[in-house]
Amino acid sequence: NQNFDVKAKHSSEEALEKWRNLCGVVKNPKRRFRFTANLSKRYEAAAMRRTNQEKLRIAVLVSKAAFQFISGVAPSEYTVPEEVKAAGFDICADELGSIVESHDVKKLKFHGGVDGLACKLKASPTEGLSTTDASHLSQRQDLFGINKFAESELKSFWLFVWEALQDMTLMILGVCAFVSLIVGIATEGWPKGSHDGLGIVASILFVVFVTATSDYRQSLQFRDLDKEKKKITVQVTRNGFRQKMSIYELLPGDVVHLGIGDQVPADGLFLSGFSVVIDESSLTGESEPVMVNAENPFLLSGTKVQDGSCKMMVTTVGMRTQWGKLMATLTEGGDDETPLQ
Repeated sequence: NQNFDVKAKHSSEEALEKWRNLCGVVKNPKRRFRFTANLSKRYEAAAMRRTNQEKLRIAVLVSKAAFQFISGVAPSEYTVPEEVKAAGFDICADELGSIVESHDVKKLKFHGGVDGLACKLKASPTEGLSTTDASHLSQRQDLFGINKFAESELKSFWLFVWEALQDMTLMILGVCAFVSLIVGIATEGWPKGSHDGLGIVASILFVVFVTATSDYRQSLQFRDLDKEKKKITVQVTRNGFRQKMSIYELLPGDVVHLGIGDQVPADGLFLSGFSVVIDESSLTGESEPVMVNAENPFLLSGTKVQDGSCKMMVTTVGMRTQWGKLMATLTEGGDDETPLQ
């Protein structure tokens, strides 16, 4: 610490790089540095995130430009799918998503504006959804989805066993055990000549299973902690009353109240508010102020409220949202966690 200023947490990258270079030649570095940030992988992950974000930003901007180009063309006649009509709704999830993601004001007007969409969703901009009929909420969930994203699968215990076997020291011991078995059996016969070799094998298996069990239990604990971090609540109006609700319970038609610092929990449309500025840098790479009004009422999931407060009506949830697609892209290209060696 005196010479390199390496702190237990939040050390500078320069200090970590200098320390790792001086401590590079050590016995079993994979185990020694397993709780230390791998700077090269951190740089690779950061570069990959920037690349994915830039690709998505370009895709969003291109889609906006394309829809602006064709905005002069009147929307085609929309046909409500039979299953949606049978459930009592007059618009489907795909149509709602296309309206909000593309900021398509013309199509929004075609459906009667925000009030028209609320009517087609059988929701009230002031009273919110009605929870008196549980089956109706269940139908809404089946048709429009739930506000959850696909999570990466938990690695199996045997995968941790395989990773533990990749340790160089254990590989060398494995070779020694093999040689010991061959030499011992050749000189002293079976089973006396196999004792040393089998002892080494037993030691290797013991170390592997202890390491794999420890890593597997840690992965379970991290997964539980991650679930706790994701328990986010928002203020929602249902049955005319304002109440706290998990973001996972949101459905199209819900009326959500947002303030400074809140992250938009789903795609939606602005209902009312004042001086609202939305930060869309997580999607486009640039901050874009929303002039809270009939011309631009679109709020994309994952963006943050920088200033003001407002009410929004949820239109799209889960993987159908722009934020859900971004999370899927980042999951395929690399996660946000600091890589460990």
